[in-house]
Amino acid sequence: MITEDYFLRMINQLAYVLASVLKQMKLKRFDEALEEIQASSKQLLGMDLRLLTTLSDTEVIRLLSLGERFDVEKCVVIGELLKAVGDVREQQGREDDAFPLRTTALSLLLELSGEEYGTLPQEYYAEVTALMQKLASAELPLRMKKKVFRYYEKMGKFDKAEDVLFEIVDEDVTFADEGTAYYDRLRAKTDEQLRQGNLPREEIEDSMADLRKMAGKS
Repeated sequence: MITEDYFLRMINQLAYVLASVLKQMKLKRFDEALEEIQASSKQLLGMDLRLLTTLSDTEVIRLLSLGERFDVEKCVVIGELLKAVGDVREQQGREDDAFPLRTTALSLLLELSGEEYGTLPQEYYAEVTALMQKLASAELPLRMKKKVFRYYEKMGKFDKAEDVLFEIVDEDVTFADEGTAYYDRLRAKTDEQLRQGNLPREEIEDSMADLRKMAGKS
């Protein structure tokens, strides 16, 4: 289990590195920025970040799951460093290279939410929000949308979860069954919880009817 003290200590260590990387980026010293990120990877992870950038998010998560438990510490660091590399690539005008790095970073942080939900400090959620904003105009892979959907439900952002749910079902109609289970869970919530999640109870039945139509069950 990750602790808030550990997360904050790791974020503080990374903050020093990222501040230096940002300074190098402002000076357009992109190679130097990438070298700093790589050096930090070796120091904090004992890993070559250049190798990690060639792996998909599922491959990185599999790597972090090889021990007796999911390595949440390395998950934090890898996610942050990949995000930093993505920022450098963006400044270099290499958006196509930045996208997979950012999606992998987001996938790792969302995986962390699944492993450690309820124990993470606010700084973690700020990182997730920042990445989602960076990727707001991009078309995420289906597996990522499913993670985002589950994350929004955990966060009580029921309207956002619903929006992503319908995007998913539009691509994968079999996910409608999970959507039905989602609305069943919402039915068990109080009116106040639903109000806070911006999805009033009276809208749930209409949404379920729309979902059944999409699934061809109406």
